[in-house]
Amino acid sequence: MKTNLPKPWPFILLLALSTLCCQAKLIAYWPFDDGVGSTVVTDVVGGFDGTISGGGLWTEEAKVGTWAFSGTANEEVVCDPAAVPATEDLTLSWWMIDNQASYGTIMNKTPDTGVFDQTRGFVILVRPSNEDSPIRFRLGGWQNYGGWGTECRVPSGAYTDGEWVHVTCVYDSLADTARIYINGELPENGTFNPMTGILQRRVEGVNERTAPLYLRGGFESFNGTLDDVAMWDRPLSPEEVRLVYESGPLAVEREEVTPAITAINLNRETNELTLTWDSAEGDTFAVLYSTDLISWDSDLDDGIAAGAGESTTETFSLEGLVLPEKVFFRVEKR
Repeated sequence: MKTNLPKPWPFILLLALSTLCCQAKLIAYWPFDDGVGSTVVTDVVGGFDGTISGGGLWTEEAKVGTWAFSGTANEEVVCDPAAVPATEDLTLSWWMIDNQASYGTIMNKTPDTGVFDQTRGFVILVRPSNEDSPIRFRLGGWQNYGGWGTECRVPSGAYTDGEWVHVTCVYDSLADTARIYINGELPENGTFNPMTGILQRRVEGVNERTAPLYLRGGFESFNGTLDDVAMWDRPLSPEEVRLVYESGPLAVEREEVTPAITAINLNRETNELTLTWDSAEGDTFAVLYSTDLISWDSDLDDGIAAGAGESTTETFSLEGLVLPEKVFFRVEKR
């Protein structure tokens, strides 16, 4: 069976592996693609589904996938307290549109006791444009109200309100260092980004196991849109942060396997794609494709017979096909 791809042209071609592998350290991933009518935000990796309260709006104006979640006030997405790293390391990434005019909270993982005495957890804060930093990664929870030296902060003007921006917050417990990346890059901000020496300031760590995880809200409101939220229990490297920004959370942390596709060529003059992969005579293969590394339900051809030799080369015509910005290919033995 051959099926057409969705578009526009030109597109970026990315190589996929022969096997979908486990995400060893990606502990939670909320694509925010549940859509209208759903009061649940599904975690497709760890099962830490979030529950929506206070209203909000599913919008098709998503950055990734089909849907995103938008709100203007006290809408919350609440996940199980178990949604927390098993280590003292943490990476969070997400896409957002920030429309918050005053003080707000995007994410919160700290007990709400009414007093600022917690020493574990984390909070992602947004602040007005007239303050020195629009977004802050506060370690240790609300005991550090006002910062107290535990807030990692990007510089003023690090991103533009009202537009899609990708944010990644990383905490490395061994180095005791926090970083905030904007659109895959680290906007340095003196001693605030990266921020070091956090455990010296009444902070025990990010691993707080009693409080729910709020993907939005939990203390202050947030006026904005969220999409494609992910959590790892290790600090991503700068190269991995960039890869997540460019290709999504599932593009990192894969076990090493031998790629089935050993050569790939795109001829833009003839609109033909040629793939070569390891094979043995008598084997039958399907060439699958995905636009998000999650769904592999579509194929270019699902009945390719391998010839003699140790590899198979097949050419596919892309004439008239509508192609997305990024396509991932995978060869599967039948």
